[in-house]
Amino acid sequence: MFEDLAPEGVLAAVAGADYRVVDPIDVMGAKHVDAIVALERLIRVAQARLVEQVADFYELRLATHAGDRDLALTVAAETAMARGQSPTAGRNLLELAMGLRPMPILRTAFGEGVVSEPVVRAIVRVVRTLDPATITLIDAALAGALAGLTPAQAADLVRELVVSHDVEAAAERERRARADQFVSYWAEPDGVGTLIVHGPAEQLVGIRQSLQAHADRLRARGDDRDRGQIMVNTLFERVTGVETVAGPDIDLSIVLPIEALKGEAAAAKDHIGTTGWSPQAEPKARQAPGRSPAPARNEPGRRRRRSRAPHKCRQPGCSCRIREIDHIRPHRNGGPTTEANGQGLCRMSNLVKELPGWSVHAGSHGEVTWTTPTQHTYTSPPPRPHRRT
Repeated sequence: MFEDLAPEGVLAAVAGADYRVVDPIDVMGAKHVDAIVALERLIRVAQARLVEQVADFYELRLATHAGDRDLALTVAAETAMARGQSPTAGRNLLELAMGLRPMPILRTAFGEGVVSEPVVRAIVRVVRTLDPATITLIDAALAGALAGLTPAQAADLVRELVVSHDVEAAAERERRARADQFVSYWAEPDGVGTLIVHGPAEQLVGIRQSLQAHADRLRARGDDRDRGQIMVNTLFERVTGVETVAGPDIDLSIVLPIEALKGEAAAAKDHIGTTGWSPQAEPKARQAPGRSPAPARNEPGRRRRRSRAPHKCRQPGCSCRIREIDHIRPHRNGGPTTEANGQGLCRMSNLVKELPGWSVHAGSHGEVTWTTPTQHTYTSPPPRPHRRT
């Protein structure tokens, strides 16, 4: 339906198309599928051009401000803020953009909508440790082989090409990948979360198989928990040494408006560690032994603890956890240590704020405005107040 249009004309054609059923042959909605295909192509082309703009932006700044401190970080951060994202997301995009530079075949396929951004990311991730000349050779071997590939299929294909080209390089890439190990946590609503473990595949498979086998044995003996519940409970017990029936020794931080502490009805949140939260905090706060109904003094230590627990980074577009308590107006420039001049930031946003050309100003209503080296401004609204119940 839109195959003969240039990418620039696809959106106009999709928006102006008539999708009403006038032909009995099209009662299945073929025109809608055509529109989906066209829009997907448009999205891919737009993403490819966005990536090219990021690479061009970095190369321009490199040519004109090569002496700037942390040039890649400031470009990544400004790119991310323009997209309403965190500096980490901007850094990942910059790495993708520069990783594509020595791959003209893949760049062309991306720019024409032949491959999606996830496919491009999968390929660049595999070759990122290789030298540019080798990357270009691998890229040349991809000609005519990219259409229809899923991200996993594309990554497998490129791995085969890397091994066939240079076994030693493939071994080095695997060594570096296996050394990149971490454990992370992603908070979700309703008091649950996701634990993310990244490490050697055989170790992680072994952990899963052991948990599955243990769960199957307990289920066969009559345990009425489902398989997933047993696996999670067992993992917790084996790692912490604490039985789940006893409950863990955790830090429960409760964030309450003054009304709740006075005994009035008000919404509250409790924070497990510094991440998860539940709407059941108010009863817990009132039942907690030794609690005074009056608010605690706003000591610096208490303010720091409170800022860490409930809120996300105040940089516009960033939703990372707070790691640093920052003076909006720097202390070295006479900024006072007050709540009005304080904000919570993730570590990377705090680094970005101190880079040349960046400035941050507090507004009169709790908002914070960031100005980038290109003089673009972005405003972070004040934290939402607790709702009364």
